[in-house]
Amino acid sequence: MNLDGNDVVVTGLGPVTSIGVGTEALWSSLTAGHSTVAVRKLVVGIGQFVDTLVASMPPVVEVPGLEAQLGFLQEQDCPPCRDLAYALLAAELALADAGLEYDRDANTIGAVQAFEAPGMEQTVSRLLEMFAGPMPTDGPPPVYDLLAPSFYSSQAFFYVHVLGKALGLHGFSTSVHNACASGAFAFEVAAQRIRSGQADVMVVVGGEAFDTAVRLEWFRQLDLYAADGRMCPFDDESSGFYVGEGGAALVLESAAHAANRGATPYASYRGGAFAHQAFKQTIPDVPAARLSGVIAESLGKARLSPADLDLIVPHGASTAISDGYEAACLARTLQGTCERAVATAFKPYVGHMLAASGIVEVICALLAMKHQSVPATLHTRPDHVKLAIPLVTTATARPIRTVLKLSTGFTGHDAALVFSKP
Repeated sequence: MNLDGNDVVVTGLGPVTSIGVGTEALWSSLTAGHSTVAVRKLVVGIGQFVDTLVASMPPVVEVPGLEAQLGFLQEQDCPPCRDLAYALLAAELALADAGLEYDRDANTIGAVQAFEAPGMEQTVSRLLEMFAGPMPTDGPPPVYDLLAPSFYSSQAFFYVHVLGKALGLHGFSTSVHNACASGAFAFEVAAQRIRSGQADVMVVVGGEAFDTAVRLEWFRQLDLYAADGRMCPFDDESSGFYVGEGGAALVLESAAHAANRGATPYASYRGGAFAHQAFKQTIPDVPAARLSGVIAESLGKARLSPADLDLIVPHGASTAISDGYEAACLARTLQGTCERAVATAFKPYVGHMLAASGIVEVICALLAMKHQSVPATLHTRPDHVKLAIPLVTTATARPIRTVLKLSTGFTGHDAALVFSKP
């Protein structure tokens, strides 16, 4: 396809996941059907612990480059927030993968971050530790002295600051918070900066880590957490999801900037569409089916029809109501006209990385496009699939020229992104 100079292309991928750090390690695990989900004992209250399934990152010493990122955070008087450290490492990997050289003191590269609860795990963990110990006899506990640094580092603007300082980025930078669809919204914000001609290069990045079960217990009480330890997207007996730790980053460039420096893009971003259901906090507005309109609008912006799609990567949260909502919206928009597309879901591999999930799943989708192969959807049984589009349950080599990526988050954030092979 012929690209206009301000078209947006993806030139760098930076995955930091529980099944692999870097594109080669991640792709190897995807093709092998590898997942590392296991039970961890996490604190949920003062002296209270629960066994929780998590697709956990390996120990710090086993992740190349991570100790340096944590050391940098310590130098900034920042608590060792693993979610931020994973994001910093992911951004470095993406910039290196893009082969992008820049002056760290003089550039206009910007960044858009996607974090669901920046710094919150460290803050809550510190709070529980403080009150678990003996109370001082000479007055109230020094709450401010102990917690002020943690509260400050839980502000989104602080994470933006640290990323910019770590990588030497001086362009438009911000953070978005659209629940599990944050990664898709962050991608669009970055792409708009490029399409408007206000930036040549943008970085999209997110991260997630769990030191406590405080956030996860809420999912469990809503019966959204995988009861049997298996995440089975679109299986008629799926019991929920498990979370995942890690980071993910993408480098976006204008087509002209990428061409001028001889970069080879992974994909062209053809267009995206977004909606807010404004309905319930945890339940999608199924009758309104706004995601259906979002899908149709994204294809319209990309100047594609359903028949042009090769791969669909749904949100695939493995909960009955979320999967059912996606399945119904896909059926309404694509059924009967989506002739060659297949679907696959990546959360069973890396866990649900919440705000970063959309970013890491775009990485997985673009790796599938690069290798012209679709990894299987783990755990879902072929004869129990509830989806109008064929769901790949066995890794399959096939032509992939176009990809539709969906995200749908709590409080009703819907998103659809369309990519094409350049």
